[in-house]
Amino acid sequence: MSFGPRHAWHFAALFACAAAAALTGCASSGGGESGSAGTARGGTTGTAGTGGATGAGGSTTGGTTGTAGVSGTTGTAGVTGTAGVTGTGGVTGAAGVTGSGGVTGGGGTTGAAGVTGAGGTTGAGGARGGTTGTGGTGGRGGGSGAGGTTGAGGARGGSTGSGGTGGTTSTCPPATPPTGGTKYCSNSKGSAGGNYAYELWSSGTGMGCMTVYRSEAKFSATWTGVDDFLARVGLNFDQTKTPTQIGTISCDFAEAKTGGTDGLVYVGIYGWTVEPLREYYILDDWGTTKPAGVASDGTPRTSVGTITVDGEIYDVWKKTRENKPNITGTDQTFDQYFSIRRTARQCGHISISTHFSEWTRLGLQLGKLYEAKLLVEAQDSTGTIDFTTATVVVR
Repeated sequence: MSFGPRHAWHFAALFACAAAAALTGCASSGGGESGSAGTARGGTTGTAGTGGATGAGGSTTGGTTGTAGVSGTTGTAGVTGTAGVTGTGGVTGAAGVTGSGGVTGGGGTTGAAGVTGAGGTTGAGGARGGTTGTGGTGGRGGGSGAGGTTGAGGARGGSTGSGGTGGTTSTCPPATPPTGGTKYCSNSKGSAGGNYAYELWSSGTGMGCMTVYRSEAKFSATWTGVDDFLARVGLNFDQTKTPTQIGTISCDFAEAKTGGTDGLVYVGIYGWTVEPLREYYILDDWGTTKPAGVASDGTPRTSVGTITVDGEIYDVWKKTRENKPNITGTDQTFDQYFSIRRTARQCGHISISTHFSEWTRLGLQLGKLYEAKLLVEAQDSTGTIDFTTATVVVR
């Protein structure tokens, strides 16, 4: 045989520090709730305050509301400050709720700069720190970052953040490879226990072996520099019935593989029919290179169309092989059919009979079924595989 490839807001409260004789300051550290300058540097009528009640230096230049003022509620920056509630940071920061920085993204739920931006609650002006100081209630981060609710970093991070798309992707359950079994390192076939059968075929240089565990269709395989190596376990049929006459055939599998960075590796369902002679593949996983429209010998395959099976799109290809090895024992010309999944997976359910019926709809004729087996095939490759879940059944 020869085979083709493969929240919430946390606003800082605005505390007015009374312009009293005691001149009690509103102090904090490193950008805490009251910043680094106190109530006002010029007292009640001081001469130095910078954030008066209504203007850059208070209501008037000196008096009760002089240059220092209480602390000003509408200073130069005002409540909304330089950045305002809608500045550049966004409630969700740069990474979103589930982004690459965890639940609240790289900037946390409070973004990059304080409740109302870099100047705290009273903006960049205020009393040189104002009620919330340089860094705002939440230190450098604060409630909404340097910007507001929908700033440049807001929606872009979104509810899923930059890494969100992969967060809900299902993975295969952990499994322990079986132990024991019988190892085969030369071309052979036989019983794999119960209704299952195995077959190993290789040609050319290199070495390939498979271990059959006689536990459902579970097996493992290793190969080193092989020209072409096929190992498979599944169901054999007597070549008297078509797939439709046999019933509904399906497979469940889970596998873990290594290597495959060179050459070609196919993982999926494999088999033959007779009358007419056909070789078929349903490929759900592969090595580094995804199989498509060019065979391993460099010749093209013919695109037949696409089908949707088990919730995924498969590309369907056809290839005519001329005077090639096959299950009859003599070289013959025959067609190969391929269903190649758009995205690779390492576990799942394969509705084999649905592929058969979809191929028929596309004009690809099958004959009487010889086999339906779980397969690994490798060409010019080195690697290993363990099938920890493996069943092929007829219902």
